[in-house]
This record gives sequence, C-alpha cells and structure tokens, in this order.
Amino acid sequence: MFLENYCIVCVLNQIIRLCDFSGIDGEQKDRVFKEALKKAGGIDYEQMTSPQFAEKLYDVFTEVTGEKDPYKKLRKEQNDMVLDKLDFFREKISSAADPLYCAAIYALAGNIIDYGTDRLFDPDEIFCRFENIELAVNDYEEFKKRLQKGKKLLILGDNAGEAVFDRLFIEEIRTFNPAVEIFYGVRSKPAINDILKEDAEYIGLDKVAFVLETGSTFAGTVISKSTEEFQKIYHSADIIISKGQGNFETLEGADEDILFVFKVKCAVVARHMNLPLGSLLFAFNRGFLKNHAFGGIRVNALRSSAVSAHPAS
Repeated sequence: MFLENYCIVCVLNQIIRLCDFSGIDGEQKDRVFKEALKKAGGIDYEQMTSPQFAEKLYDVFTEVTGEKDPYKKLRKEQNDMVLDKLDFFREKISSAADPLYCAAIYALAGNIIDYGTDRLFDPDEIFCRFENIELAVNDYEEFKKRLQKGKKLLILGDNAGEAVFDRLFIEEIRTFNPAVEIFYGVRSKPAINDILKEDAEYIGLDKVAFVLETGSTFAGTVISKSTEEFQKIYHSADIIISKGQGNFETLEGADEDILFVFKVKCAVVARHMNLPLGSLLFAFNRGFLKNHAFGGIRVNALRSSAVSAHPAS
C-alpha cells in the first residue's frame, strides 16, 4: 500500500523521537529536522510505501550525526528482555492445549515491541496479558493444514524482542513438522529496531532456521529489490509468513499467498483494512485480504482466542 499525507507526519514524528532517544544536542536536532523537512518536500512519494519513505528521512539523521545504528543497544535490550523470560514462555507453550497455536500467538503478540509507532509498548502487556489475546482474523487452522504438508517455510522477521518469540514459534513448527526446511529473513542494514543478522545469531535463531539477509535497507520488504538468494527462497517457499506492519505495507499486493502476522498500529492501515486500530491478524492474503476490497471480511473481534485454548475453526 502506498503512503498517504498522514504517513509523512508520522515519519517526521519518528525522526523527532529518534533525535530524543539518541540524546543529540539541540543544534543537531534542529538541523536533522530541518534537513528531514527539506528532503520530505522533494520526494515524489505517490508510488512509494511508508517504510521506503521513512528510510530516506532516517538517512538524514545518519548524514547529520554520523550514527548508522542508533537503536543497536535498544535491540539488545529488547532481545534480552524476552530471553530472560524464555523458560517462562516455554513452560506456557508446553502446557498449552495446542503448543503450536500458543507459540503462534506469542509470535503475533510480540509484534507490539515497536519503536516506529507513536505508542511505545508496555512490557507488562507482554508478560501479563498474553493469555487474553483476541484476534480480528484467525487463519491458524488453515496454516496448520498447510504446515502438515509444507516442505519449505520462509518467515520475514520484524522487530528485535519479537524475534525471540519467532524462535519459540519455529521450535514448535519443527516439532509439528520435523521435515520442513525453515528460512528466516532479516534486514540488511539497520532500520529502526528491526532485527539484523547479528541479532538473529545472538538470540539463537540460526540454531533453528537458516538466517539470511533479504537485501532490504528499510523496515519492509520489496521483492524486486531483494537479493537474488532471497528471491529464490521466496519464490520456492510453500509457506511465507510476513511479520509486522512494515512488511504488510510493502507486500500486501503480492501475487504470492502470504500469511500476514501483525498488529494494526496506525489509523491509515486500519482504515485501509476496514479494521479497528490495534487489531491482531493471523491472516492469509488470499483469504481475508483478497476478498476484502476491503469489505466482506471474516472478523472475529469479539470472540476471545486465549493462548491456553484451541482456536475456533
């Protein structure tokens, strides 16, 4: 989906938050914002997604400050925050009626760990509210059916911290179908707090999946701009799982059947999808999204899908 005027304001707010987070002085902050405004005004964004637009303004921050990876320390903190609770989450998963579903819900709800939105996440929301998660669209049964016969699975990663939950999800996928070959795509350069290859190795993702860089230099995935290696994996995968809103914004028009797993974090995406802000989706694009137009959707916003229970079919 292409960006709207509201997206420009959102990205500029991201730049302000980045300046505050990095602790640069007032003079540098003013220069970053003025240069970002100037660059934003000169970009032809009519055929551009929000993550691609954001990259250009984040580049301004790097040009002014020289800092190429301002969120590196934060990514480690976010990963450690979940790693420190790994035994707790493994116990919750193993004791669930359907461990694979429980792990899938953790991987979905972990998408709240995001510094690209104006609402920063609350750690208590991760550790205390997972058991009452409600999904707006739930294609778990279809996913499980496909996974039974799947030979090659590709997951497109998103944020640090969230990726630790992806590792737990992959562990359960391997238990459910030991024969499936699993690939995990990561960004090729820093993009907000999105996971990089070094982060994936730090949290042990390389022990449960083949980790590869997609070639993406922003918080999304455009297949035509990806590496040749990644494109081969993408086009040969039986199942593609796209994590996060940035990947949705850049892939929602793809011809391939993709399972989108994310939280709707902004009003523009919510309006585009005709869903409430904050909706959680575990949705194949050829089901929910293709038939959307965007109407006639299969919404289950009122029915609870607790991680300890098996989902309704």
